[in-house]
Parts: sequence; structure tokens; C-alpha cells
Amino acid sequence: MRCPNCGYEPTLTEMQHSPDDCVKCGINYQGYKRSLERQAETQRSRAAELAAMSPVVRDVVKEYPGAQPVVVVDIKMSFNSMVWFMVKWAIAAIPALIILYILGSIGIGLFIGVGRSL
Repeated sequence: MRCPNCGYEPTLTEMQHSPDDCVKCGINYQGYKRSLERQAETQRSRAAELAAMSPVVRDVVKEYPGAQPVVVVDIKMSFNSMVWFMVKWAIAAIPALIILYILGSIGIGLFIGVGRSL
């Protein structure tokens, strides 16, 4: 029997452990067939899921194959946790503000330098 995975066909003189196993790659023919059937069923169910989605979500899911659509219904967060989140957010914004200040200073300096040279 020709292997459906690697295409190898054993000769009569070769020793096979089982008539359902490939001598070269070692796969089981029935297991390989079941695996292909499962993959086909998964693809059919995935196609049905995609057909039921809105066009925007469908485009995103196609662009990112592993993505799953998520709907956020509620965020339960205590007031204390929310305050700490906001404080950390404000602290994380400080380096960004410093970088923007430096870039702005360089831009203004270049603008003034070009203006004075004219």
C-alpha cells in the first residue's frame, strides 16, 4: 500500500511491523486518514463560522488566522484598582512627555535657526 503521507510504497521483501504502518515515515494509515478528516471538518466548521460573522470581523479574522472575535460585556474593577491603574498610566506617560519635549525643542530650534539665517 502506498503511504498517503510520504508516498513510499514498500516492496515485498521489506519487513513491516503492521500492514497499516509506513516503513519509511512510520505513520499509521488509518490514523492519518482520521487526522485528515478532522482537519477537513475543522475547516468546514471554520468556514461556517466565518459566514455567520459580520464583514468587518470576517476581514480581521482572515487577516489574523489565529484570532477569535471577543465581545467585552463588562469590566468589573474595584475603585482602588482603578485608581492604581490611572496612577501607573500617568507615571508611564512621563517618559513620553519628556521625549516629545526634546523633539519639540529640537524642531523649534531648527525652525528658529533657519528663520534667522534667512
